[in-house]
Amino acid sequence: MGAGRDAVRHAGGIYRKVLPRLRHPVREIEAEVEHLRELEHEGASEATPLVAILGIVLFLLPVVFLILGLAFAAYYLAS
Repeated sequence: MGAGRDAVRHAGGIYRKVLPRLRHPVREIEAEVEHLRELEHEGASEATPLVAILGIVLFLLPVVFLILGLAFAAYYLAS
């Protein structure tokens, strides 16, 4: 069990050296999302309507695909 853990640590060290910019891509994305939320709540930027509309679209798109998938599955199973 210890050898596997050591191998993972070694590989992680190599990846951190080779790809230093990709250490925490999730944190960078979270920071960008937080920045966009602040812009939206302030309403002071010309990008505010775009951010709000994009948020609504990204929320509704999976819902629409789910409903369409269920409808097509029901149609397929009924025939």
